[in-house]
Amino acid sequence: MIDIRNVTKRYGKFTAIHDISLKADDSSVYGLVGYNGAGKTTLLKTVAGVYLPDEGEVLVDGTSAHVGRTPERTPFIVADEPFFLPQATPDSMRSFYAGYYPDWSDATYENLMKLFGLDRRARISGYSKGMQRQTAILLGLSTGAKSLLLDESFDGLDLSKRILLKRLLRKYAEVRGAAVILSSHNLRELEDVADRIGMIEDRQLVFDETVDDLHANNPGRTLEQIFLDEREVGDLDIDSIFIW
Repeated sequence: MIDIRNVTKRYGKFTAIHDISLKADDSSVYGLVGYNGAGKTTLLKTVAGVYLPDEGEVLVDGTSAHVGRTPERTPFIVADEPFFLPQATPDSMRSFYAGYYPDWSDATYENLMKLFGLDRRARISGYSKGMQRQTAILLGLSTGAKSLLLDESFDGLDLSKRILLKRLLRKYAEVRGAAVILSSHNLRELEDVADRIGMIEDRQLVFDETVDDLHANNPGRTLEQIFLDEREVGDLDIDSIFIW
C-alpha cells in the first residue's frame, strides 16, 4: 500500500503540492488526473523518494519512502521523461535494475521484450519517444516492485499499445499484489483501468473516490463529464473569439 499523508512540497516560495492525502491499495490501480502543472509529477516523485516532502510523510507498505527504505520496498517510477544510462540498451538496463530489485524476473523481461517487439541490443537513445516509454514500462513491470508509479505513460503510445498497457497494469497489480499509481491528464485513458480516481486541482486533491462509486452516484455519465462538473466548467461562449 502507498499511504500519502498530508504531503506538501515547496520549491522556494512556490508550493507545488499542498496537504495531499490519499491511499493506493495493494492489487489495485489508482488513477491520478489533473491538467499539466497541477502537481502530479511532483507528487509521484515524492512518493518515489526523489523529493523530500516539506510537510507530511509517505509510507510504502508501512515504511517511510524516505527513511530506512529497503530495495524490496522501493517504488519503481516511469517518469514522464524516462531515465536510461548513457549508451544503454534494454539488456544493459536489465542488468542495472536486476542488481537492485530483489524480485526482478528475467522470465517476465523476456516475455515483455517479445510482446513489445523491441531490439534488446539497440541503443535506447535511438528509439522513438514511444519506444523509449515502452522500454521503461517493461523494465518496471519486470522489477516485481510492489509499488509502481507511471507518469503520463500513455503519451507517445499508439492505440494498440495503450490498450495493451492497460491490460498489463491490471494483471501486474493482480499477480504481484502491487499498488499502481497511474497519472494522466486524460480521464478517458483512466476510466477503464483505474479502480479509484483522484483529481489534483491547483496543487490540492479535490476529490478521491472509487470508479464504481463515481458511476453509481452519476448514472449515465462519463468520468470526463463528472470531472468537468467538478471544475464547474460550463459551456463557453466562443462565438466572439475570432475577430478580423
